[in-house]
Amino acid sequence: MSTRARKRVRPTVHRGTGLRRDVQEAIDRIWPDGLIEIPLGPDDSYFSGLNPKLSRALRRIRNTSLVYEREADGGPVWWEESDTEEDPPDEIEGSRSYHTFFVSPDGEGFTFETEADGVTEPEFMTADFAEAGWGEDPPVSRISGRGRPGWVVAVSLLVPFAVIELGDRVAFEDGSTTEAEIEFCRQTADGERIDPEESFREVYGAQAYKTIVSLRAKISDILEGFGITVLPAEEWRKPAPWLRGTEETLIGLNGKAIRVLDAFFFETL
Repeated sequence: MSTRARKRVRPTVHRGTGLRRDVQEAIDRIWPDGLIEIPLGPDDSYFSGLNPKLSRALRRIRNTSLVYEREADGGPVWWEESDTEEDPPDEIEGSRSYHTFFVSPDGEGFTFETEADGVTEPEFMTADFAEAGWGEDPPVSRISGRGRPGWVVAVSLLVPFAVIELGDRVAFEDGSTTEAEIEFCRQTADGERIDPEESFREVYGAQAYKTIVSLRAKISDILEGFGITVLPAEEWRKPAPWLRGTEETLIGLNGKAIRVLDAFFFETL
């Protein structure tokens, strides 16, 4: 046998630029080929046993509410005003590689009023739409909503990592809600990213800011107590250019760069 034939072909190992050691090791372990695929189901994850305990711990934080919790599995969703027995789903949620909590301080100082455009006429959702005489566009009305700021706590099912980021959740009069996302995507008129914590301080004041920062520290301590490492934003925003997504994982498409966040926290079809 020739020398060339006896040689073993070793895969190329791509290293990120300045990634923390535990992050790099986790990526290499779960995505050894650099391809991010559909993850394990929630029942096969390390998190399945921790979830009830973590949920209880978050609910026990004083003067705080666990406003919302979303499982990693997707599926049909009905809004508050909808009849699950008679009405079709109002939306279909995709599955995720992470579990989400939304934790908010209690008190009127942590609520706000808002409005959004909406279509309230039931005819728009039926075959009578064409007979209503609206043309191509239905009439739009303003729908009132009440929201509250808080921390989006996302826990990866793949590895014991979490991110904690500021967000808002709004419940509207028609029963619909807006889900607080991991990333705060607001920008100035010039296209500059708005820092969520600085924006919070300006809107709610110094004392409320002190309260929200203290709450984050308590959430972080709880997660660390369960062996879940909280990734700071400066770490999860780092690029991981050697990773590739698929059409099922909805990342890395249209030339969008894949980051550390995308390796552990993504949505699937």
